[in-house]
Amino acid sequence: MTAETRFMTTAEYAQHRGCSDSYVRRMRRDGRLKLAPDGKRIDVAASDALLAETTDPVRGGDRTRDAHDATPGDDVPTATVAPLHDRVDLREAMRRERLAKAREAELRLGELSGALTRTHDVRRDTFTLARQAMERLRRMGSKLRLKLAAESDPHACEQLINDEVARISEEMQKAAQALAQKRAMPTEDAA
Repeated sequence: MTAETRFMTTAEYAQHRGCSDSYVRRMRRDGRLKLAPDGKRIDVAASDALLAETTDPVRGGDRTRDAHDATPGDDVPTATVAPLHDRVDLREAMRRERLAKAREAELRLGELSGALTRTHDVRRDTFTLARQAMERLRRMGSKLRLKLAAESDPHACEQLINDEVARISEEMQKAAQALAQKRAMPTEDAA
């Protein structure tokens, strides 16, 4: 840096930093820039160093990515999280947090609209329905034993068993339909 470029005017420094003149004037007013001894021009090296130390990395700066930094598939968000030993800068952490919140909101919206449901709840309800059906079939013998003992016709015994199986099947079908309707309607407590 030559002696002539060591100090710059507000407009020159704004061009150097890639920002507006008004922003440089505001930083100057706030005491965030080092001035030349004459108090009119800006000391470039000292001001750049001060801004590098005090600038919040979340605000300002170049928001575009260089072409050599981009990798194929960058436009598709990934759910991977960096290992703990890798350093994650503040911008990346904030990007990940925003992405996680957006995904959570999308899932919540899908659940409220009835398009999505929690697999844990479906597994639990399905297991309960299957267990109830198996228990009713297991108790069928003790329920029908007196009727079957009184009956001497094998066709009548078969008809008794078939009727009981049909009744249990109909009850299970109604319970499954009620469960499906409950899942299809958005719940008021989730809203």
